[in-house]
Amino acid sequence: MSASTGFGQSAAPHRFEVDMVGGLLRLSAPYQNGYFFRQQVTGYLTPRVGLALGLGWGSSANLAPLATRDPRTPNDAYAQPDPAKIGDFYQRTDQMTDVSIVLLPIQTRRHQVKLQVGVSAYRQRETGVDTLIYRYPGTRIPDYNIVPRQTSTARLAPVLSAGYDVRLSDRWAVGLNGTAYFTGKNAGTSARPTTTFGLRGTYRFSLRADSLGFAPIPWSEATWGIRAAGSAVAPNGWSDRLYRLRANGGLWAEIPLSLTWAVRGEVNYAQRGYRDLPNFGNANYLEVPLLFSHEVAYRWRVYGGPYLAFYLNGYTESDGVRNPPTRSHIVSGLILGTTYALSNRFAADLRYQRDWANLSSSPYSQVY
Repeated sequence: MSASTGFGQSAAPHRFEVDMVGGLLRLSAPYQNGYFFRQQVTGYLTPRVGLALGLGWGSSANLAPLATRDPRTPNDAYAQPDPAKIGDFYQRTDQMTDVSIVLLPIQTRRHQVKLQVGVSAYRQRETGVDTLIYRYPGTRIPDYNIVPRQTSTARLAPVLSAGYDVRLSDRWAVGLNGTAYFTGKNAGTSARPTTTFGLRGTYRFSLRADSLGFAPIPWSEATWGIRAAGSAVAPNGWSDRLYRLRANGGLWAEIPLSLTWAVRGEVNYAQRGYRDLPNFGNANYLEVPLLFSHEVAYRWRVYGGPYLAFYLNGYTESDGVRNPPTRSHIVSGLILGTTYALSNRFAADLRYQRDWANLSSSPYSQVY
């Protein structure tokens, strides 16, 4: 009888958990604190022991030097930043892919303590200032050009995590989480680990429709089809004039979850690229989205969900010279869109798609 009073006492052989954490990213000096997001999926082998796969993304920047003004030209509206401070400028992103063992030493109907130990594929990218080149050396004219410094590092780092959750129900919980990544000592930094601290939301489920809160999946009502589309593509953060018209298409299958909700899986061949003469890029990906849709009116649905994009082939050119080959890599991102059923066989679809993180350190690769 007590086995049914809470998940902590459940005898179900298979349980899964998804959680999301958002909060503070603390970095070793001289870096400033930033922000951090992390998603994780856990499969429990027993009620208290599980295996987890997590994806994290953090960002930190010091943009204050850009707001300074060269003291030699204090009244010039177009004065450049103070050369004595511009060297402190940087923008940094951190990406983590973690595999860990999950332990629940304390687990009651309302409270839970979670511990994790594992290893992380830790990737760091940074843009800063390398040197200043004065245009008119030996004169009183202070104009200078900045030579940027761009670095990319990847390493395996031990990771430890601890958290406390208040369980709102058998499925939902909210709490606090802290994580430490032992990335080692870099040049000019201390050996203090990179740490995160934030709020966590958790949802538990089994791989059954009734456990997810839906009726049993009506497999006989599943539908499938072919998708053909054109898209305007450009790398993230680039000017609108760099958009290229590219083609994509593939196969999809959809399963209704309720009268208004459905889940769709797609496998698409997608062309990407950019053009900023004399620079040119062309890339082909295999995209695998998982989309959840909701019917908001007759024949009209809105949808969204994550995807993975696997690099197939392509090339880039700079000033007419082909760059070294781009190595295989995987990109994750998010899709938001809407579709209108023109008939029982045809539908018009409009979607916005944006890469969220490059899950590799491959050179000459882009996020779109």
